[in-house]
Amino acid sequence: MADHEVEKILKSFMRHYGALNRDIPETRNAFSDLLKTVHKDGALPAKFKEIICIVASVLAPCDSCIVYHVKQALTAGATREEIMEACGVAIVMGGGPAAAHLALVQDALDEWAPRKK
Repeated sequence: MADHEVEKILKSFMRHYGALNRDIPETRNAFSDLLKTVHKDGALPAKFKEIICIVASVLAPCDSCIVYHVKQALTAGATREEIMEACGVAIVMGGGPAAAHLALVQDALDEWAPRKK
């Protein structure tokens, strides 16, 4: 997958998630409230919660979730190294299929947090 594809995945997800206001507004708003509550800093910093979501998304697997949570984790201050180290946990828990889904994590990181040269 070309790196620019992660932007398309993210934009499509955000467009469809926003459109839920038209079809199931109460449910969408309740879920959005839950996201805000869970993802704020607490005993665990928000960036760690987003990293956990990346691992869960890889294990699910959910491409839109992977891309969304990589972007959110980076915005919350996570580093490429922290995200990839956590992805090792996904491999431990999910084996080969999880390793295959890490390609999308890597594409997202290449787009938004390229390796330092």
